[in-house]
Amino acid sequence: MDIGSLAYGGVYLLGFLLYVLLPSAVFSISQRVIFALFAANGAIIGGRLGYIFCYEPLYYLENPIEVFELWKGGMSFHGGVFGLAAGCFLCAYLTRLGQRAFMRAVDRACLIALVIIPLGRCCNFLNGELWGRVTSMPWGVVFEGADEYPRHPVQLYEAFFEGPLLAVMLVMLYQRKYLSKPMMISCWYLIGYSFFRFFTEFFREADAMVGYFYGFTLGQFLCLFCILICFLCMKKIR
Repeated sequence: MDIGSLAYGGVYLLGFLLYVLLPSAVFSISQRVIFALFAANGAIIGGRLGYIFCYEPLYYLENPIEVFELWKGGMSFHGGVFGLAAGCFLCAYLTRLGQRAFMRAVDRACLIALVIIPLGRCCNFLNGELWGRVTSMPWGVVFEGADEYPRHPVQLYEAFFEGPLLAVMLVMLYQRKYLSKPMMISCWYLIGYSFFRFFTEFFREADAMVGYFYGFTLGQFLCLFCILICFLCMKKIR
């Protein structure tokens, strides 16, 4: 197992620990442990399946054993989101804590994602993966796995937009009482993430196995779908 895999493992572990150890006015420590276990496994399974079905279905159909080789990479954020939500829902159902507990559990996970996702982007940068498009800007970086041309360090752009800037946006919404109802944190987090991700994707090289669709990446289409789902959820919550 290489250093990159260990770094990603450390990020996942940190997310689990933060979910368990950060104080909560809603969940006891034992409830946080149970939700963290379901959420973590749901995110990993969902992230893996999301990548397989959206990005390389034919490859994994021919090489099914590699589905389980997580150390080789291949995770989808959007798949991870739906997997995490499914894990929290299953946990709330099995423990009979109810729908409100499920919604608050997902909200808690989204707040922790403000730390975890940017760290994951930094790991992408250090590992030289998911690089940006060719650029003439002075801060362009030559990535070993790409070619000899300087490219946008889009991983760092994403780390900034999906972490500090998104956190500022949520604080502003909180001050205006937009986040008072359960699951509103989750919806606004995903809307903000998707908006920033859609923007930064213009600087990111499309995945070689997928390419572009009318000038847009698959990630951008998934972001638009995610925004639509969030607005539908907020309408139902209200």
